[in-house]
Amino acid sequence: MAAAHAALTTSPVTTVRNDALALADTIDTVIAAEDIPARIQVAGAASGLAHASAREIGHVMGSVAGNVALTVAPGAAINKLAALRRLRLAPPRPTFPPFQVEWVKERVNSDKPWKIYNDTAPGARPDLAPALTRTMADGSKRRVKFDGVQGDYLVDHKWAVTTRPHATAQLLRQNDVLAQHRLIGLWEVPTPKQKTIALRQFKKKNVTNIHVKVVKP
Repeated sequence: MAAAHAALTTSPVTTVRNDALALADTIDTVIAAEDIPARIQVAGAASGLAHASAREIGHVMGSVAGNVALTVAPGAAINKLAALRRLRLAPPRPTFPPFQVEWVKERVNSDKPWKIYNDTAPGARPDLAPALTRTMADGSKRRVKFDGVQGDYLVDHKWAVTTRPHATAQLLRQNDVLAQHRLIGLWEVPTPKQKTIALRQFKKKNVTNIHVKVVKP
C-alpha cells in the first residue's frame, strides 16, 4: 500500500494523466497478487487511498468531483482508475472518410405546393438534387436522390407521405443507400399527421436510419 500512497504523494511527473495511469497500474498490480485473496487486496488498496488528502487525490484526477468521490468512497476509485487503464489499452474506434454527394440535374417545372416545399429543403440547390451512389446486388451502381443536405444528414421533403408502391420503393432505396454509406436520412413533413404516417411506414419496413420531423411550409 506504500506504493499506492506514494503514487499519490510523490512529486508530479510529466502530466496529470500519466499520474493517473501510473496509479491505475499500481492498483492493478497489487490486486493481481496471487498470495493474498482479491477481496483483501481491494480493501487494502482502498485503505491506502483513504490516507491521501483530497488535494493529493485531486492532483491525480484533476477535478473537484473526483476529490469528493475518492475521499468519501475510495473503493470506487479503484474501479475508476482501473477503467482508465483499460481505456488506454482499448483499440481505437474506426473512423470513416467524409461522405461524397453528387449533385445531379433535376429540372421539374411546377408551381404546385409540393414543388415549392421540396425546393425549401435545407441545402437545396436550384434544378439540382444531391445523390448517393448505391451498389446493387449484381455490382452495378445507381444514384439515389434526395432534396437537400444538412450537415451529415441527407434531407428529403415529403409534402404527402403515401404507402403506394413507388413511394415504398423510394423509401427502401434511400434506406439501403444510407446504410451502405453509414449515414442518416431526415424526412421533413408539413404536418404531424404526415409524420405519423411516415413513422408507421418506417416501422412496417424496418427502416431505422431515417428520422422524421415536422417542418411547416
